[in-house]
Amino acid sequence: EEEEEEAQPKEDKHDDTLVRPHCKRSDGDVQNQEAYLDAQSVDEECPNSAAVAAVPMMSTLVASTRSEDSWKSIDGGEEALQQSSQINGCPIESEAMQVSDEVLDGVLGARAPEARRLLGGARSPERWLDARNADGLQRKGLADLDGKDSYAKVNEKKVNAADSVGKEKQKVVNELASAYARDYVKQVAPEDKPFLGAQPRLLRKPHISTVEETERVTAVACKTIGRLIKEARGVHIRISEDARRSDVARGLMEAASDEVVDIDEAPVVVSMTRDLWHTLPFTQLPSPPGTAKRLLIYVGTPGKYLSMCIKSYRGRFDTAYEEDRLVILCKGVCMLPLGTQEQNIFGVDEVAVLKTIAAAVKARGSLAWGHGVGTKASIMTKIYGYPVGGELPKPLSYEGDAGGSANSFDYLVDYVRFLNQLKIAKPEMPVTVWYDTGLLVSVLMGSVVGAGVSLLTDSDGVSMLRDASIGHIISKLNQVIAVEPFKSARAVYNFFIGDGACRLNGGVELALHLMEGHKAQSLTNLFIFNNHKWAIEDNLVAETFEEHALYNKSFYDLLQHHSNVVVCENDLELRETLSLLSRKADAYAAGKSGPGLNIIVIRGLDVSLPPMIGDIEPIRQSSEMSFLRNVLGKFAEGCQHKVPLYGCSAFEYIQYLHLFMEEMPEGKKYQYVCGRTDIQAAHMCGMTQPDGKCVLFINDVYGINSL
Repeated sequence: EEEEEEAQPKEDKHDDTLVRPHCKRSDGDVQNQEAYLDAQSVDEECPNSAAVAAVPMMSTLVASTRSEDSWKSIDGGEEALQQSSQINGCPIESEAMQVSDEVLDGVLGARAPEARRLLGGARSPERWLDARNADGLQRKGLADLDGKDSYAKVNEKKVNAADSVGKEKQKVVNELASAYARDYVKQVAPEDKPFLGAQPRLLRKPHISTVEETERVTAVACKTIGRLIKEARGVHIRISEDARRSDVARGLMEAASDEVVDIDEAPVVVSMTRDLWHTLPFTQLPSPPGTAKRLLIYVGTPGKYLSMCIKSYRGRFDTAYEEDRLVILCKGVCMLPLGTQEQNIFGVDEVAVLKTIAAAVKARGSLAWGHGVGTKASIMTKIYGYPVGGELPKPLSYEGDAGGSANSFDYLVDYVRFLNQLKIAKPEMPVTVWYDTGLLVSVLMGSVVGAGVSLLTDSDGVSMLRDASIGHIISKLNQVIAVEPFKSARAVYNFFIGDGACRLNGGVELALHLMEGHKAQSLTNLFIFNNHKWAIEDNLVAETFEEHALYNKSFYDLLQHHSNVVVCENDLELRETLSLLSRKADAYAAGKSGPGLNIIVIRGLDVSLPPMIGDIEPIRQSSEMSFLRNVLGKFAEGCQHKVPLYGCSAFEYIQYLHLFMEEMPEGKKYQYVCGRTDIQAAHMCGMTQPDGKCVLFINDVYGINSL
């Protein structure tokens, strides 16, 4: 019959304004609703056909918009219009008529929810979502191990208001957010002072050091560091995550003794950096050594954002730098005191420099382990050895109401602690968490670290935090699901990201693509903090940019009807979902359940963040602002329209942009348009412009990388 209808299409008895929603049949074919409504017989393959056959007037009640004449042309349609008009006046939308929900309920009765499921697709998204909410079809959790809805009993409890303990915890959370925001306040360098000390070197042309240049600068670095170690009161060597693969660095850790009770008396102390800690499973992190006045030698690559996330010793770096007793050895670069100030030496052979350091400190005497008596064996086993597993941890379980003395982040910390316990129990199985760059994710990391728990990330996770690369974890998600041997490994992977960064990198679309197109053997969860905004930028100017709002509520509302997607609207749903995920991970580790990929959208998790403006007068008077005014003022001359100024999140330049557009007369000639990505902003620049002119603003590091 379908082939005959396709060969001889019958004339549409409705006008062109008819919107035709579709019903998905059980066999996967998509059929036009009209075919069901006009059919004389019931299609037994369609699970909704009983509702169609049971209601003769259903064809007059399709929840799509039709013109008034179109409704009247249908048998019974005029009566439906009259009933709707009597109830609430027939609403007119785009010169089309709609039968009201009251008429649908009145005619269909108990079958209204099922009919809406079949017929409601052509409503506007807002009306359709409202209808589904009213029918109780909107809220659902992930399927439990027994196939039941994990939200089935969640409403039996409530979320209590924060008590005194809960309020204090919220203050701590707010301070974590404030500390993060303060890092983004621009510091304008005084223009009347020369740049001194260890500054980045601007290369106007590419330059690769020759063998002779490398040998020369390496000799300078080795000679200087050898002298510094010999003359220092004491030496503290810190081995970072990206240095642990070095045989020389490992030899330093193995040579250190953990039998020294008073390390203050030891000439040399060897310890790990915190970024290395957070790649190992710990439910209580090791204690850091207190070695304040020693020559500090950092072996590896430090990072500003990383140090903020893991609460590293930033004050010690600053103090050691100011006191000319800081040495940092990275790949090809060494920072060290030369003369009266710290300097960078580029092009060194870092292996040769590290061997010099090792020989010089051993010449000072014994090396002390910096993490406590008797702790070395277990820690070194986690780094280089083969730990013995244990019993699987108990999954998370919560009793009573949520809230009160518990903060939302407490539940997430519980979950990360559980993952650490799982890794300790199953050391051979990869159990890893990756954290993106962003406000709420950084607050989560600060909460985990504050509880003494490891972030449980890996070298890629540390590298991404060191770079503060927004959305980078989405690429990692793609790799572990799509690339062998990662995709075939039995592993538990978790990713945390904000909705802005996730959107910028196509995170949800990619996750759904991976669900449908790949069959990885891992148990993977993508957590998305959905607070509808780019959180940092507007706090740097004390004003909300309309361009920075994220209008994505309806997107996630629609998305959650996928069986592998859940939206947590409150703490009850959050803790129930985390409890379920822990049960699934426990069963997966025990070989009792299979792999899968889930998306967990977390709402209602927010912080109180005051504006972090800082002193903006230097920005007003800066040469950069003068440049903007002179160049862009001249550029906009003669334009009849405001010139588009295309950008993205603007977090690296928003204070300049805001003052330019709000206070400077030249800024009144421009309109700021926020692209969804730096690439999209560049695309828009290549298109026809109102007056043939536009400006591209990009974030000075990562915008360039993305382009």
